[in-house]
Parts: sequence; structure tokens; C-alpha cells
Amino acid sequence: MYEALLFLHGLVRWLVLAFGLWALWRPEARPEALFAHALTLQVVLGVVLAFISPLVQGALANLEAAVATPGEIRFFAAEHWVGGLVALGLAHAGLSQARKGKPLDRLLFGLALGALLLSVPWFRPLLRL
Repeated sequence: MYEALLFLHGLVRWLVLAFGLWALWRPEARPEALFAHALTLQVVLGVVLAFISPLVQGALANLEAAVATPGEIRFFAAEHWVGGLVALGLAHAGLSQARKGKPLDRLLFGLALGALLLSVPWFRPLLRL
């Protein structure tokens, strides 16, 4: 189950990034909503993965040491999920602004996409097969 969820999480990552670029390129209701909702799915998958991931569970057992040591464990125990949650908040704030017709939406979507790009584990395989 863990491997299947990890594959799905990695696959949805590309959808989220594509929808995010589409929302920036074409500021309309549909791409913005697809970006925000695909990102919501991505975060939900990530939360489920965090509960069953041996890497995260091992890091949580000794959180102080995991956060103090730079590398893969700290990235997944602290930075990865924080960036995802920040991006989720920014994307939904942007969607709210877009629905109200306010021009702040593109800035919020751009910040969300920036937070996502910083949160993607680029050192891992781009697609797990």
C-alpha cells in the first residue's frame, strides 16, 4: 500500500505543477480551481503517506536529531510537508480572491507555485515505476 500511495503522490505532483502553470498562464476560474483542488488531493495523499512512511515515522521517533541533521530525513520530516501546507493555503486564498474578482489571485498562485517548487524532492526519481 505504501508503494502504491507513493507512486500516486509522485504522479499527482506533475498534475499539480501543470495545473499551477496553467493557472498562472491563463487566469481563469477552471485552471485555478483545478490547481487548488489537485493540490488538496496531493496534500491529503501526503498526510496519509506520512502516517505510514517508515522514513517519517523513524524521524518522528527522534525529531530533534532528525531536524538538526541536514539531508533527506530533515527534508521529509520538516520542510516538505510545511511547504506543501503553505502552498495549499496560498492556492486556496488565491482561489477565493479569483472568485471575488480581485487581482491578487495571480500573486497568490505564483507564491503557491514557488512554495511547491521548493518543496518538491528533486533529488528523488522524477517518476517512480
